[in-house]
Amino acid sequence: ADARCDAPCPTGKGCPQGEACFLDTACGDGDGGSSSGSGGAETPAWWSSFTSSSSSSSSLSFTSSLSSSSSSNPLGGLTGIPAVEETFLQMKDKINNELFLYETPMMQWIPSTVYRFDGFFDGLKIMHAQGVAGNKIYLGGDCAHCHMYGLVNVAAFLAQAMKETIRYDACDENSWDRVGTDLMYPISNACGQLGQSYQDYHCPHHQRHMECEVDPDMSIRGVTHAKWYGAPGPLFCGPKEQYEHTGMWDHSYSCHNPWADPPEYCEEYEGQKAGRYDNSFPVPNRNGRTDVEGCCWW
Repeated sequence: ADARCDAPCPTGKGCPQGEACFLDTACGDGDGGSSSGSGGAETPAWWSSFTSSSSSSSSLSFTSSLSSSSSSNPLGGLTGIPAVEETFLQMKDKINNELFLYETPMMQWIPSTVYRFDGFFDGLKIMHAQGVAGNKIYLGGDCAHCHMYGLVNVAAFLAQAMKETIRYDACDENSWDRVGTDLMYPISNACGQLGQSYQDYHCPHHQRHMECEVDPDMSIRGVTHAKWYGAPGPLFCGPKEQYEHTGMWDHSYSCHNPWADPPEYCEEYEGQKAGRYDNSFPVPNRNGRTDVEGCCWW
């Protein structure tokens, strides 16, 4: 962008949201300039108009909350970061109803039952303020316009989350790897799909202190799963004493048989229409596993 600090961005060339003025330079005492309080640099002229409440009608507007104190700002109140907070709070309904959508088996996009704004925003605050193992999500705060870099950073994260999980309305891994000539869904997919062995992965040396040891006695069951007709149930794991061998998910089995003696119903997960776990014979996953001991990594 060829705009400069003396061209107010809300009305300047090609920069309705200030993106053309991303210059870490002191702008002098030009029109409307004022001290930024950071390294002696001056706040550019466009900043005061950019943060004014006159733009509050926009769904992406940044209002006068930019100047709010840290005591009223749950993201910390650092320079620029209140703009990130304000943007997301103003877009809460759009995020819930237009962004956090998943694709149904009927190829429709509807609001997720797993990913909602409140959970996202709570996690964002924690990852900004506390982080994990010394790593925090970047939201800006280094300069007057750096909140925009923060917004782009969060947008990139959400794009990856959409591809990996949101579009499937899942937080646990789905069983999707079909094995053998009969294209079966091995229950031992919990140990790894596409020939992987999840429990044999290791952290890099500098992160080895965060690595969890394999617990052969752990027994847990996933919460989410695919939702198509006959989709495999949640992954689960447990010791060999509990599951001597594991079979497959039979997606073609008709589980709704109320006339049978005893009656049979589809009860592995809510909304199930067909399918069942079949452990009548061992079925190896692509890596040869026929058990789920120590396979609690999904």
